[in-house]
Amino acid sequence: MLLAIFCVACAAQAQDRVVKMPTEGSKVPFNPAESDKGYWCSIEVGGGATTMEGRKNLPMGEIVFSNGYRINQFLKVGVGIGALYYIANNNEVRGTTRKLSMPLFATLRGNFLNEDTRSVVPYWTANVGASLPDGLFLTPGVGLRVGEMRNAFIINLNYTFRQLKMPAGEHKYYSGIMLKLGYEF
Repeated sequence: MLLAIFCVACAAQAQDRVVKMPTEGSKVPFNPAESDKGYWCSIEVGGGATTMEGRKNLPMGEIVFSNGYRINQFLKVGVGIGALYYIANNNEVRGTTRKLSMPLFATLRGNFLNEDTRSVVPYWTANVGASLPDGLFLTPGVGLRVGEMRNAFIINLNYTFRQLKMPAGEHKYYSGIMLKLGYEF
């Protein structure tokens, strides 16, 4: 009986295998999902509020679309556009009933750790630009990427320093915190 099992096992292992060797001049198809360089894109939705002590705070919601070039996994550069909606206290803080603003910005991003063997990677981000018609803003942040190199859900916490245009033409500066959720590919 042992001899029969041994013979069947040997026969099963002795199957013919066809191994295709690459020929001269053949090319491997390019898969952009596995490329360390190239185009990247993200869409994020978030919310937050200004954090000014002794003043009324301004809650806001934002949706942004960013795209650019991935130099490597530690540095991505790009540009973005979005819509920022001031939810409440708009008239008391800004002195206007206008609730919508449009951020246009340059963005830098990069991973803190190598993402080749990890599915959860911490990253940094920085956006610099202008929110029309309000004024300039700077938004650095840190977050987590969950997924693959070119297919990941993202969550980040941002500090924002914003210039807000007041009705008399003057500008006030506010700082705030925003939490964003998104998808990056």
